[in-house]
Amino acid sequence: MKVDNTFDKTELKESLSTAYALPLQSITFFPEGEDSYGYVVASETGEKYFAKASTSVPNSCLQVASLLRHQCNISGIVAPLETLEGALSVPWQDFRVSLFPFIEGKSRWDLWKVGKDFTDAELSQTAALLATIHGCTDAVASNNLTVATYDLPLRHELHRVLEAPGKIPPQNQYQKQLIEAITQHKSEILQALERYDSLGRSASTLQTPFVITHGDPTPGNLIIDAENRLHIIDWDGVCLGPPEKDLVSFTGERFEVVLESYLAERRNGAALHADIFGFYIYEWTLNEIRDYGTKILFKNSDTQQNAYDWESLQDYLPPDRKSMEDGIAAVQDILSRYSFLPKNSGG
Repeated sequence: MKVDNTFDKTELKESLSTAYALPLQSITFFPEGEDSYGYVVASETGEKYFAKASTSVPNSCLQVASLLRHQCNISGIVAPLETLEGALSVPWQDFRVSLFPFIEGKSRWDLWKVGKDFTDAELSQTAALLATIHGCTDAVASNNLTVATYDLPLRHELHRVLEAPGKIPPQNQYQKQLIEAITQHKSEILQALERYDSLGRSASTLQTPFVITHGDPTPGNLIIDAENRLHIIDWDGVCLGPPEKDLVSFTGERFEVVLESYLAERRNGAALHADIFGFYIYEWTLNEIRDYGTKILFKNSDTQQNAYDWESLQDYLPPDRKSMEDGIAAVQDILSRYSFLPKNSGG
């Protein structure tokens, strides 16, 4: 959840109206997401759009989403609209703002919040969409696109968080609680980091062909509309990477539903590896500690945002090594049932 930015939304609305030649009437803060600011924008004729303001989304990510939607004709891609000048975003203060079609429906996260979930058919539909995206790699790959590495992004930020005890005088209750938690669980975090690096070294030897990956097909980014059509939003993390980078979001009790549909769509076959899944399972936890820890200690100025970030961090401190290792073992067991897939002990 984000706390709204203080910039003038009326001026932003007018700027978007001019750039996109749309008669926009209202703009309303949308308190979802992590690193960007979202707004529901309505026009005088009733159409709705989603405006996203970010300081960190590369234009190459927007370009890939647009190419997947229009060149590869993948209707489930929610791609940015073009301005009158053909751009995919407009400058606004320190941000770049993109405008998207607004999807009326429920995300998988919305369902989770009320104790429901995607049906098996909807999970299969999701897997087939990801397989289609991965299969379009040759058509849309760009030299400007980020290439995934088997190393922790912004590793220096994690170490900065781990070194905070004794160096950072706490300025509020959330910093105090975080520093106490880091002091208590630092050795467990470092053990998780060591295991993560070991999985990364193993993954790097496998020479898995990289594909266009969405990068974050998590529940909040998957929406089923009123006509039961699937849409995937938020292309901030698109990159070239192993298929496991996307598929790891579906590991769990119904992973095999996703796997079967994915492999059926990837007709030319796809070799998947437990160690790469394990690498991303560990990376998620370490990234959450890094991200929320950095925000609480060095970025946040709003008490409400601190409270949300601190609550979100509780799922990852201390790292649940048993759960992660059980997850890797379960993936290995499922992969081993597919004789054409290589077995990988994981170590």
